[in-house]
Amino acid sequence: MDNYSFKSMTEQAIAIEKNLISPVKLLEEFFSNIKNEKNSKNIFTEIYFKDALIEATESEMRQKNNKRKSFFDGTVINWKDLFDIKNKKCEGGTKLLFGRISKIDANVIIKAKNSGLITIGKTHLTELAFSGLGVNPITATPPNSINQLVAPGGSSSGAAVATSLSLSSAGIGSDTGGSVRIPAAWNNLVGFKPTHGKLSLNGVLKLCPNFDTIGPISKTVKDSFYLYQILEGNKLHFFDTDNLKNKCFLIDTSFLSQNICNEVNKSFQSSINKIKKLGAKIKEFDLHEIIKATEIAKKLFPYEAYNSWRKFIETNPEKMYAPVLARFRGGTDISENEYRNAWNELKKLRKNLISKMEKIDAIIAPTCPITPPLVEKLLKNHDYFTKSNLLALRNTRVANLFGLTSISLPTEINNCGFMLLSKPNDENNLFRSAYLLEKHLKN
Repeated sequence: MDNYSFKSMTEQAIAIEKNLISPVKLLEEFFSNIKNEKNSKNIFTEIYFKDALIEATESEMRQKNNKRKSFFDGTVINWKDLFDIKNKKCEGGTKLLFGRISKIDANVIIKAKNSGLITIGKTHLTELAFSGLGVNPITATPPNSINQLVAPGGSSSGAAVATSLSLSSAGIGSDTGGSVRIPAAWNNLVGFKPTHGKLSLNGVLKLCPNFDTIGPISKTVKDSFYLYQILEGNKLHFFDTDNLKNKCFLIDTSFLSQNICNEVNKSFQSSINKIKKLGAKIKEFDLHEIIKATEIAKKLFPYEAYNSWRKFIETNPEKMYAPVLARFRGGTDISENEYRNAWNELKKLRKNLISKMEKIDAIIAPTCPITPPLVEKLLKNHDYFTKSNLLALRNTRVANLFGLTSISLPTEINNCGFMLLSKPNDENNLFRSAYLLEKHLKN
């Protein structure tokens, strides 16, 4: 008999629809995987054994009575521990929020429930979601699903690892500067970041409200697309298919494709060669706006992050991991006037860059310029931690800075993601391109 827990979320939904497996049986398969995973406590902050079983039983009754809430009714997801679930702990990966109990369900939690998705539990993350490495000595560091000695990627580390190890159908994380796409890339998964404001942040712990987004981490592009629709509250539909010969992609020669490690470069060049052979057009252009924006980012992200959490941080700073504390405090001396001036400059750069994207389908780039570093080395050397963190976030945060929608796809080389960045509100076109590329890049 097939074990459906190791299949994609869409395949699981099809199996439920065809009565090849029940929601309870699928959940039990995930419970078995969790029981057999020795590091499950470092992946999940909490597993809702009882609640999930009740939800699966209700879903099974709907299955038997042909009253499923949606095509994905009965599939199983995990949530990064910054989403409010009523009467459950939500601690944001930090001791600053130890014992915090949610009073409401986040808006996206409600929409997931309305589609019959089953919540198996909450997953670990970087402290207050302010690091791209996924290493958190304060609470727990999930093991990278491919190589347990290296960083899992963050900040949605547990959401990605749980998905990759088939401890749930998919995971839901947040992406402020790459926190969905980095762990997806480092665990050979698909990670999607929608346009800012597309998915509600109500009931979600904020880091940088003007950059925060919510996105799924899944095994396939199709899973990601369907989850995006569910979280947005739309009826499920699949996008029209297209042909890669109709696609035109752009490589930025000024920043995104520069100074990348050998392994990432090998992966990226191989992916480009495949795309060209498939008939897609690829242009190269110097997008100097990106370099200017990354300089401005040094004021924007620290200012928002520090002012979001200043009261909690300065009340008990000793409870925080030193490199993360230092990164937050990078916003201490940035004035409101400096912040506003930086935003005004960024708006001009956004307008210029987006105008250059009018006739292309997406900018393509390596998701990260580096592969995941060793956890032990990161913990031993704070300077190395800080340097590695900035490198991990270097490429992904471009999408957040320019308000773009973006997706990371796995490639034939482990831990090396291939990223597409599309215009704001261009999600459907982005998914079409990603869907066409997916199978070719991985094989």
